Parts: sequence; C-alpha cells; structure tokens
Amino acid sequence: MKIAVVTDSSANLSAQAAQDYKITVVNDPIMFGNHVYHENVDINADQFYRLLKVEKDIPTISQISMPEMQVVFDQLQAAGYDQVLVVGLSSGISGYINNLKTYAPSVKGLAVEVFDSRTACAGTANMVKLAAAMALADYSMADILAQLDLLRTTTQTVLIVNSMRHLVKNGRIYNNSSLAGTMVLRNKPIITFNEHGKIQVLGKERTLKNAQQAVQDEFNRFVITSEQPVRLDIINANDPQIAEDWTSELRYQFPAVRVKTGEIGPLMGVLTGEHALGMIWSYDWKPLLNTLNQQRVVD
Repeated sequence: MKIAVVTDSSANLSAQAAQDYKITVVNDPIMFGNHVYHENVDINADQFYRLLKVEKDIPTISQISMPEMQVVFDQLQAAGYDQVLVVGLSSGISGYINNLKTYAPSVKGLAVEVFDSRTACAGTANMVKLAAAMALADYSMADILAQLDLLRTTTQTVLIVNSMRHLVKNGRIYNNSSLAGTMVLRNKPIITFNEHGKIQVLGKERTLKNAQQAVQDEFNRFVITSEQPVRLDIINANDPQIAEDWTSELRYQFPAVRVKTGEIGPLMGVLTGEHALGMIWSYDWKPLLNTLNQQRVVD
C-alpha cells in the first residue's frame, strides 16, 4: 500500500523538506478584515509581520475547506496512492482537523487517516517528517500512527508572547480566568498547548529574560528524565536575532540535544502577534526512526 503524507502550512516545513520527504502541503488561509491570504501563496512571514504593523484590524484564522482537500485527494489518487495520512494543526485552535475527520469517510478510492498533532509549527513538522520518512520506508499505517502517538506524547510547546490581544480577539485561549494578570503592561505571558491541544496560560514573568529562564528550567526537567535523545526547536515571530542568541546559549548548555531554529508563520502569528518566542521539545524523531529500522533488520 502506498501512503501519502499531507500537512497544512502552519507546520512551516521548508520547501526542501517537503520535497525530500514527498510531503504534500496545503496552504492555510488567514484573514485581515475581509481580505483572505494564503500562507506561502500570497503572503509569507515577512510580509505578514509588516502587514501586522500597519493594519488596524487584528487578523483572524480561517480554515482550509473540504472542497480544497478533495482536490488534493483526487491528485494523490491519480498519482497512485492508496492511503493518505493527514497530520495537521491542533484541533484546539482550528476546526480543520475535526472537519476533516468527519469528511474522510466520504472520500472515494482512498483510505484517509487524520492525525491531530495537538500543537503547531515545528511540533507538527517533526511529526510530519517522521510519518513521511516511515511511509517512504514502507511502514504500515498502523506502525506510523503508533510512532506518531509516542512523539505527540513527548512533545511540549511553550511560547512567550508579547501580548494576549491576538489570542483574546481570536477566542483561542482556554483558561480565561488566568488572563487578568497577564494583561498588565510589561508582563510576559507564557502559554502552552494542553493535552487536548488547546492554548492555555502557563504563567507570566516580568521580563523576557525571566520568562526564557522559566521555560528553560521546564525543558531541563524534560532532558533529565528523558530516556531517548531529545530535539529542541526555537521558534520566533519576527525576532530572529533574539532566537539565534538563545539557540547558541542552549546549544552550549545542552550539548547532547539537537537544537534547531524556525519561525512562527502567518497562521500562528495571527494568535501570538509579533515578538513571540518559543521552545518546542520532544523525543528526536530521527533516532526514533533509526531504532525502528534496526529492530526491523533484527526481526
């Protein structure tokens, strides 16, 4: 059975990664007022953050439609695929995944599986790359889903945001009772995805440095208790220099951890606003795959 892997553009996969792992990327829509833009089609991250500064309206999230997905499924079926695995943006912040789960049984000629990453950005991207690498190596859908479950269980996404305005405007914050203290001027709210993939406030600090240290302490606890090699992604919303400086520091402090950098693209930028900074950590998917391949040889 030939398995295709599909994701949405909020994962921020590079064009090279999508090509190397044969991943199909569907571009998420966002809205500024009544104008709809699509990630990587008519707006990129640089353009989005420039627009964010001049537009009076806070942008909002829209969803990929099922007719758009049907076009993708038709193309994959024509290309000879029998099964499709869609790994997408957390259902806690978008209805896309749940809509797709409802729609999937109606797709003719393809068996469509839908996996909720319960996160975004690099967290989703790591799951997508693991799934695609396994698909290319002819693992079964059941084997792929089992490994995705493991990777999702170990994935933690923590973001330091400059303002809660965007999350409040979009209605994407889970524990509203925690908002009062985070709306105070100069506070740095720390948010995360909970086990259901919803965004909630984790805490707040008076300064960015204090917030970074709080998140770093949480990551350190994960590293100490992890039984597998760890990957860490540092992501930013139009603050690349701060992200690079933090990345250099973390590589020095955690030499055994694979540390990568990435950006918060337009869709997640709608929720975080500009100047957000984040850490996403999990088991490293590449060693996971290597272990599976070694076990397959032994078996």
